[in-house]
Amino acid sequence: MKILLTTYFYLPHVGGLSTYVDVLRKELEAMGHHVDVFAHHPDMKKYYMLNNGRYLDKAKLKDPIYDKIYGYYDTNMKHVDPWIRWRDIERYCFEAAAAAFDLTKYDLIHTQDIVSTRALWRVKPKSTPLIATIHGCLAEEFLYTGEITGKETLKWKYIAAEEFYGAVSSDMTIVPTQWLKNLLIDEFGVAEHKLKVIPYGIDIKSFKKRLQQHVDLPVKEGHKVFICPARLVTIKGHKYLLDALARLKQVRSDWICFLLGNGPCRNELLVQRQALGLEQHVEFLGDRNDVPAILGRGDIFVLPSIQDNLPFSVMEAQAAGKPIVVSNAGGIPEMVTHEETGLISPVGESEQMFKNLLRLMEDRDLRKRIGEQARRWAIQQWSTHTLMQRTMDVYSSVINQHLVTKGGE
Repeated sequence: MKILLTTYFYLPHVGGLSTYVDVLRKELEAMGHHVDVFAHHPDMKKYYMLNNGRYLDKAKLKDPIYDKIYGYYDTNMKHVDPWIRWRDIERYCFEAAAAAFDLTKYDLIHTQDIVSTRALWRVKPKSTPLIATIHGCLAEEFLYTGEITGKETLKWKYIAAEEFYGAVSSDMTIVPTQWLKNLLIDEFGVAEHKLKVIPYGIDIKSFKKRLQQHVDLPVKEGHKVFICPARLVTIKGHKYLLDALARLKQVRSDWICFLLGNGPCRNELLVQRQALGLEQHVEFLGDRNDVPAILGRGDIFVLPSIQDNLPFSVMEAQAAGKPIVVSNAGGIPEMVTHEETGLISPVGESEQMFKNLLRLMEDRDLRKRIGEQARRWAIQQWSTHTLMQRTMDVYSSVINQHLVTKGGE
């Protein structure tokens, strides 16, 4: 088959969506399928095909669309916030760009977010099956970041509509967790039959090779190493981790925590680190391409998210056999069983996270037991074979439904 994987967001980037697309592309190509990947370029000035370099300058589309959309709003709906106008313009531009790359040649389109799903559903050939994977909930994230101030606002009503149409504008929508499925049903009114839960998968064999690679880290002898690989954004909850580490410092000082990733909260977190006197204990390593190797040097993995779905970082920590300290945000409790494959604390509760970290530091047998049980769980649950078997079942079901529908016309 000729398959198009597409997302509104830029690729490649550091994050679960990019990892998922990369895994899916490699596995589909290994099966003999031809796969194109269409997305924003990292400079956000072009749309392009990652696999062949073909691109389209965004300005050529955006300038005329911008004039028309803003003109319409100024004439008919002056009260509409510029944030909403911008989101409309971005979706219309993505629609036009996708259409310019000839969608008729694909046997199946697999979108990766609510914007690309709605856009491609509107411009693809009617006969082409479209499957979506939704990797998170932008509406809820905007509430956490303060970009949307409440559910009574016009912004919320707009993004809620985006969530709904992004989930239903497909033949089938895949979600990685039951948590996200329930959220889409309960909060946004998506019909249950539109949604299929398929957890992510990772190439564990390839990951273990990267795990063994050498990496130099500034670690004092005898110090325990905490690893937190997560974008420096509000929903990852780093401020709660720093509060927990400040509490830990009052009890023990033989540890260091490495934060892997970048993001808009970096400066704020640097200020917090200084205020808490953690300069000798918390290191910001930025974006890295050797995360598995760094994880291999760690003693304890920690992720303090306040909203999350099915983070690849947890999957990789489990595959590495690391004891895990996490919050109960989103779909994480579907990945980690408290006291068996990790220790879980309530979202935003730094005191309990501190206690979990301290407990693992002081109990070698507990670290070993939880790490080994996590490793066995990862092998069983996160294989790419399982991911692709479930995904191909959805592909086949949707394609067959299209053939039945076409035959009845």
